[in-house]
Amino acid sequence: MMKKTVLAAAVLLASGLTHAQSSGPSVSVGLRAWQAQWDTFSYTLDQNGDSVVIQVPAKDKLVLLPVLSVRWGDFTGSLSLYPSTEHEMLGGRRDKREEFDINLGYSVTPGVALTLGYKKVEQRGSLLYALDGPVAGISGTAPLGQGWSLYGSLGMGWMKSTGSSDVKFDADYRLSEVGAAYTIPAGTFIKAVTLTAGYRTQVLTSKDALPSQDGRDLTQGFTFGAIATF
Repeated sequence: MMKKTVLAAAVLLASGLTHAQSSGPSVSVGLRAWQAQWDTFSYTLDQNGDSVVIQVPAKDKLVLLPVLSVRWGDFTGSLSLYPSTEHEMLGGRRDKREEFDINLGYSVTPGVALTLGYKKVEQRGSLLYALDGPVAGISGTAPLGQGWSLYGSLGMGWMKSTGSSDVKFDADYRLSEVGAAYTIPAGTFIKAVTLTAGYRTQVLTSKDALPSQDGRDLTQGFTFGAIATF
């Protein structure tokens, strides 16, 4: 699924070269619903009493993500939140998770933007797992006509554990998303309303969660959004 998503996103980014954008200032706010399938890692003891890394899946959960973005000419800024959410893990325990993303972007061609930003992740279960660091990405849109378009995004980041984290290790971050959007023209105050549907995959690979053992944190699932542009 990850390889197919990355390939589709690359095709969309290439086709987005022909997509024109408005040069005037605009603000967009909305909500995205993510049917999150979360599979993270934890620790246990093997039969020899040694610590080992194990995967711990959570029950699927619909999470609402508020989003805010600003555009002025070729420059963009965006903010999104994964609000503090309780997930039921395999075995009945309940872990909490929250994320914060802020990005600045520049449209290198109509329809294709490069972004730089910051991401913070906190997961609280038997241990607090807290990471933050810089992220970079590319996003694009390809118009289909009559209000329809395709979109895609790819991102990567380099995360380090924060001072509050109970475990200390670095992690590589990867993100991919592809989908379709339908834009409905509105009035003077609300310029447009955009409805989106896509598939999002996010991976955190924690280096040496134990000596010679990496930890993998995967969240994926369908997304649905409604965004108003002013």
